Amino acid sequence: MRASLPPDPEARPTPSDAAAAWLRRYFLTLLLLGLAGLLLLAPYAAWWLHASGDAAVERAVAAQASGRFALFGSGVSQDFVDYKLQLYAALRPDIAAVGSSRVMQFRGAWFRRPFCNMGGVAGNLAVLRSTVDAMLRLHRPRAVILGLDFWWFLPQWEAEPFQEVPPTAGSYNYGFASLKKPWQWLLEGKISLRELAAPLLGLAGSGFREDRFGIMAQQTDDGFGPDGSWYATAEVTGQKPPLDFQFRDTLAQVAQGSRAFFRARPGQEGPSGEHLDALAEIWCRLRSRGVQTFVFIAPLSGRVLDAMRRTPEAWPHLFRLREALAARGIDALDCTDPRALASDDCEFIDGFHGGEVTYARILRRMADRWPALLAFVDMERIDAVIRDWPGHVLVPDSRVTTLPETDFMRFGCPGRGTRGGGEDRP
Repeated sequence: MRASLPPDPEARPTPSDAAAAWLRRYFLTLLLLGLAGLLLLAPYAAWWLHASGDAAVERAVAAQASGRFALFGSGVSQDFVDYKLQLYAALRPDIAAVGSSRVMQFRGAWFRRPFCNMGGVAGNLAVLRSTVDAMLRLHRPRAVILGLDFWWFLPQWEAEPFQEVPPTAGSYNYGFASLKKPWQWLLEGKISLRELAAPLLGLAGSGFREDRFGIMAQQTDDGFGPDGSWYATAEVTGQKPPLDFQFRDTLAQVAQGSRAFFRARPGQEGPSGEHLDALAEIWCRLRSRGVQTFVFIAPLSGRVLDAMRRTPEAWPHLFRLREALAARGIDALDCTDPRALASDDCEFIDGFHGGEVTYARILRRMADRWPALLAFVDMERIDAVIRDWPGHVLVPDSRVTTLPETDFMRFGCPGRGTRGGGEDRP
């Protein structure tokens, strides 16, 4: 009888082979579950973004241009140029305000002629040029109000002001980055389960509001109005704490010389000549097309300006900007110090964004300085805003919110919350 042979050790799986097989099955299962999830989650995210209006720029612009009061406040992207150019093309305004976020408080109600606020389209001079060119290709307005940021004239902010750059990146879309947003916001606590289910609730008539486009507009009435101006409703009405409480973040930037408050390099005695030339070239482009151009230097809060004045040599590109522009033939209204306009910190959204009443004061001063603006400006409405709402950021408007303005910075601002919210603007 033949002796049985021991089993071949290579004929049976080793522990390492078994573990590898188990890992393969595990990750394959995860992959299949992930693919299945994408097949379900991605279409729902697209439906959610469409229903909320976060990526529905064309639908928002159509509603606003139709004469309805609607707000567009998307959480998908803060690159506003796509939206603003479409709104501009739809409105075809006689006068437009152009610049960074620091011109977004000019209101269409203050003008006799069709107006569009193009604030937020330019973070530097190169983008300002490309956006102005895009605007002129779409429609030539009769006049432009051009707001300047002093940091535009510093090489540390923008190395090549004559660089050719596209005005926009097409950021409101249904790509992967956008499709993951609703789920990301849910995990971060920025939206609730009920808000995530809003498209389903909408089938029962209790979903998203039809006159709000984008989750910011849906949640807190933050967003752009039909004229392109911005409503900072959430912070001003106390729905959210201010990001720049008592201007501490801005004052920290001043102290550190960071971000928009970069200090000038040693030996720099004023704004960069190359950047001044870039602005002059943009100004000439507008004037050569027959567009009346009114230039102002945007304001800072009094507290922030006082902090900068302690070391004026650090910011010659601010304190010598007006005279440097004048040397190139550009007459600019210097609104750096709001106290010269009878405005104060109670009228500021943060350390370097004035509110609606501050900008009514700026427009009033511009009309006084340049009578040509009187053909566009409704002085009675501006005077009513300045007279009735001093020390406020927003003029109450029931189409935006019925919540009253609060003393959200805790500066002890008088009259906050004592007048009934929800009054219609003058």
